[in-house]
Amino acid sequence: MHFKLASQKIRHHYDEDPATVRSVNHQRLKSVSVRLASTIAARNIISAIQRREIVHRLDIGNSSMGDEGCVQLFNFLDSPAGRRCKHSLTELYLTRNGIGAKGLLAVSRFIKDNDVLRELCLSGNPLSADADVIAQFTTALNSSRLCTLQLIHNGSLSDTFIHTFLPSLNARYLRQLGLSATNITRIAVPAIIEYVTSSRCKLDQLQCNANSLTLPGAREIISAIERENYSLFRVNFDDLHIEEYDGDDVERTLAWQEGWRILNNTTQRNLMRKIQVKAQAVALLLYSRALFLRSGMRDLHGGAPDFASVSALNRLSANVENTISAPSMFFRLPEEIQQEIIALLAPDLSHQQRIRVVAFAADFRTLPHLDEYHLEPANTAPLPTFMRAGLSRQAGTTAKVPYEGSWKPPVWWECMCPEVKRRNCRTLHRWKRERRDVWLTRVGCDVWEPEFAMRDAEL
Repeated sequence: MHFKLASQKIRHHYDEDPATVRSVNHQRLKSVSVRLASTIAARNIISAIQRREIVHRLDIGNSSMGDEGCVQLFNFLDSPAGRRCKHSLTELYLTRNGIGAKGLLAVSRFIKDNDVLRELCLSGNPLSADADVIAQFTTALNSSRLCTLQLIHNGSLSDTFIHTFLPSLNARYLRQLGLSATNITRIAVPAIIEYVTSSRCKLDQLQCNANSLTLPGAREIISAIERENYSLFRVNFDDLHIEEYDGDDVERTLAWQEGWRILNNTTQRNLMRKIQVKAQAVALLLYSRALFLRSGMRDLHGGAPDFASVSALNRLSANVENTISAPSMFFRLPEEIQQEIIALLAPDLSHQQRIRVVAFAADFRTLPHLDEYHLEPANTAPLPTFMRAGLSRQAGTTAKVPYEGSWKPPVWWECMCPEVKRRNCRTLHRWKRERRDVWLTRVGCDVWEPEFAMRDAEL
């Protein structure tokens, strides 16, 4: 019996996405010089980008780009011709492209102050162990809004990279960090512990499997997460390198089972608290908008907001001309009772978290733009004259908080699915969730804060 192989090429699920550019690994590129192959690969990718109306995802792994092609690609994206792609690109996969120090610097320039890119995969690349290169990459990462960074299967990184990277890592929006199979040993355990127990760590997921952390090293990290981390809810330490002094098989098994039990309980604790904090922060925002928002609430006199300033400005807004409504009787209550009422609305939030949400809600500049191109004058016809006049804001009033007040993704994130399928588009739903996470991060409600620990730190 003979079987005829299907001649149709196996299709990837990204192939049907018109906003995705994927590279095709040509075997002929392996027969030419590395420099020529990287130039050809970069030109092909740039040509594909230029043919697309919009690009959300660059899946260009294993495309033989190398450092030269990487530099050429990012120079194009920074040029006027490629700026539209840069301002719409949310996912960038550069797996196994032979990217070294020069290419990593090009990536750093691209992600610096980039508030659109959400995922970056640099797995399977040699990258660099040079301290200056790592420092530039970390600084750029801290200024971005990257949510996912994958550095797995980069055996050349090792402990040197960790000791330079983690102490400087302060990326507020980073939620997933992949460091699996990066040749990390137990020497890096103190640096990992220092990061996961610091306020700089906002991670949801951390992958450190297939490294040589050893069983005692992993247990130290797990204990540190249990004591002082309230963010991580998925941690992977599988495939650890076992050393002889870790004990016999039975001892190692019992030790790992106990460590796994502690880690599982801790991650479940963090997940439940994070869900509660986020839900209560969103609910408190709705209540606070209705209660605290007044047209006169323009300035909280700079510095960190406090409940007294917000409450006082609401009382004073009664004397401001053209206010839409007078302050509620709520503001005639003593401030202590006001704060207790607010605390009942969001009991799992710390005092400072509640104050930040209230201060955000009280500032009318954080409201979404209403003067968009699709809003015609007819939309405002039923409103009183003084309300219609207030809808058009002066330019620059929300320049410091672009899209912060709105949970709708920017226009370049709108999915390219047909209208009938857009309701079930997982990508669009994901961007909507991430826009909400942007707001939660801004007001510091992306993780549970232990109230008493914060008070002790302030004292």
